[in-house]
Amino acid sequence: MNRKKQNILDAAYSLFIQKGYNSTSIQDILDEAGISKGTFYNYFTSKTECLIAIMESVANEIRQKRMEAAAGKPVDDPEVLAAQLCVRIQMNREKNLFSLYESIFYSQDKELKDFAKNTYRKELDWITSRIIDIHGTKAAPYALDNAAAVHGAIQQLVNIWRLTTDEELPTEKLAEFVINRLHVSILAQIESGDRFILVPTVYTEKTSDNLSIEELAQQLENCSQALEEEQSSQQLVLFLAEELRAEAPRKALIQSVLGTLATQPELDSDLLFLLEQVWKKLATL
Repeated sequence: MNRKKQNILDAAYSLFIQKGYNSTSIQDILDEAGISKGTFYNYFTSKTECLIAIMESVANEIRQKRMEAAAGKPVDDPEVLAAQLCVRIQMNREKNLFSLYESIFYSQDKELKDFAKNTYRKELDWITSRIIDIHGTKAAPYALDNAAAVHGAIQQLVNIWRLTTDEELPTEKLAEFVINRLHVSILAQIESGDRFILVPTVYTEKTSDNLSIEELAQQLENCSQALEEEQSSQQLVLFLAEELRAEAPRKALIQSVLGTLATQPELDSDLLFLLEQVWKKLATL
């Protein structure tokens, strides 16, 4: 990312946390970043766009860390999902995301509210998909029910922990607790057939498992074009596309490349999404 743009985002983030989004003016951001109004508007059209850029950057970091936690491990391992849930819990704490989302909640800005709603949908879609990865297609009718329960349980248990103790939040223990409750709930619903939400997923721009091997390979090639300045990453992405099309894809090599790419900070959200799909497809290759 352009250094000046990053400087603006860092200054805005600091102010949004300290003063709150609504109490921070564009002039405050200009003063904090040491830039002119013209420089700000070269990168952002509004304070809203600036906050959305911050939240998108954090979301991309979460997806990257989740991919890093998963690379080389089985898609149906509950411990992998627990580690991935830990990523968001830790990022929420490190980045003070609750404060930022609270600013959005109290804002009257429709663009911000729409962004927050779409972010929530994407997270539910991701959890829903991961529940099916672990518990199989028999759990699909109940996955969205439980995705909502997982998402809400984490948030509320964190809140109650803060209300009842000054001790540091045991992130891994919390994730393990939620995963164990999820397992019990899924098994009970499969046996009883009881469900509350009757649709399979919430709307997102991309569903999690709708890409064929050829579509994955083609989209990886398309995304690689944005990595011209990062040739090593570009070559690895193109290698994945080629290997997916092979008559006998070499799974060990694919896993190794995924592990390497998952640590590269220059990857955008679209490419990280595709890498996650490659990881999921490995078991079927």
